[in-house]
Amino acid sequence: MEWLVLSHLGPLVSPFQDPLQFAYQLKVGVDEAVIYLLQRAYSSLDRQNTTVRVMFFDFSSAFNTIQPRLLRAKLENRQVDAPLVSWIEDYLTGRPQFVRLRSCVSDPRMSNTGAPQGTVLSPFLFTTYTADFQSIHNGQEEEYRDFVESFVRWCRENHLQLNVTKTKMVVDFSKSKSPPFPLCISGKDVEIVPSYRFLGVQLDNKLEWSTNTDAVYKKAMSRLYFLRRLRSFSVCSRMLHMFYQSVMASTIFFAVVC
Repeated sequence: MEWLVLSHLGPLVSPFQDPLQFAYQLKVGVDEAVIYLLQRAYSSLDRQNTTVRVMFFDFSSAFNTIQPRLLRAKLENRQVDAPLVSWIEDYLTGRPQFVRLRSCVSDPRMSNTGAPQGTVLSPFLFTTYTADFQSIHNGQEEEYRDFVESFVRWCRENHLQLNVTKTKMVVDFSKSKSPPFPLCISGKDVEIVPSYRFLGVQLDNKLEWSTNTDAVYKKAMSRLYFLRRLRSFSVCSRMLHMFYQSVMASTIFFAVVC
């Protein structure tokens, strides 16, 4: 049923989606997101006196904070059919939940917020829920700060909980030696870090790949150990090859574009 709803909802909502939304998109993956970020950084640094800042925001329980009534309003603004909107609202509300610990079961509680994780429809609903906030591509220091304040305010209005502790900034690739101005969100300073793991790829503030290469090397070597252990147990070559393809090659060639 979810696939049927998604096939009907997708064409109606897609024209309003953020063009820079790479998650949960058909035939779009980590490669496109990383390449786009790096391309923007390189092209910006071609101009003089330019600093590139990348801020990685972290949400706490993002899917669990979706408000069905707000999502309904967003879908109605996109002129989605009323029966389909009502079905989606009903899908997200009145969901019984309980906790089981061995033979003990808690009393059920009705959930009227959030979207169930691990489903087909929830990721698309989340991207639709967040699509009405657009980004800026170029701006001065004051405009950048106004943008962050606007984003924090938008998160509050949409009941999305920013985790400032896990929110990081990489002051990227600046040729200027002057320290960046600190940025404060909800009374907490955003930590400036030299590198960040973005979608499984380590990006650093020098646009070098040694940090990412070291991380891949360590992970590959640890998995090579298990491959050797399997071989010592006389596991057949077909199973060894299967292990290599699924466990090692996926690590070594992750986000590699040829």
